[in-house]
Amino acid sequence: MAIIEKDIEPMKDLEIISDPKTIKILFEPTRAAIVFKYLVQDSMTVKQLSDRLNKNPGTILHHIEKLKKAGLIVEERTEQTRTGIVQRYYRATAREFRLGISGMLAADGGVAKFAKNRLESMVASLSVYGIEISESETPEAMELLRAVIERENYVNSNLSITDKKSYKKLSSPVRNDASRITRRFALEEDEEYRRLRNKWHNFLRLHQKGETKNE
Repeated sequence: MAIIEKDIEPMKDLEIISDPKTIKILFEPTRAAIVFKYLVQDSMTVKQLSDRLNKNPGTILHHIEKLKKAGLIVEERTEQTRTGIVQRYYRATAREFRLGISGMLAADGGVAKFAKNRLESMVASLSVYGIEISESETPEAMELLRAVIERENYVNSNLSITDKKSYKKLSSPVRNDASRITRRFALEEDEEYRRLRNKWHNFLRLHQKGETKNE
């Protein structure tokens, strides 16, 4: 069996998606299953995906082409069987995909509303831990939190999985542990992230009550 590896970029640990069109492509149910359920874990052929999802191969190929064009998956390698059939293996470009807050806030309609509501709810929820932020100060808190999240996403999205063969041998819990350790290390090494984090933490300290409320 002849195997031809493609000259492609290493798999990223995290990919940030901000473009509304790409978000729409990724979150179509079948395409979401192809990426999140299967191709972030391993490389697979159209036939294998067709069997797993119980879909026509032509339908799966259509979705594969959409995902490739959006840069969410790549053709990793080809394998030629003894009968001469060429099998194409696809994988996701990243181990994890996350929506970019700033891109979502700049989008139209429901996407922007969802992002704004998410930030507001994150700020409001801090009250259960004794951090009381007034309505008038909520916009400042949202902006500080947005900046921290965006920098965190930027730093972590630049991490690449360089040893794909060893990565495939890791169990899912070990993959998560390795990712968490590496992301934390990268963040602590980034001066801009530390600056934004400290600014956010100082803001939180100013609004932290002396005692945590108990019911």
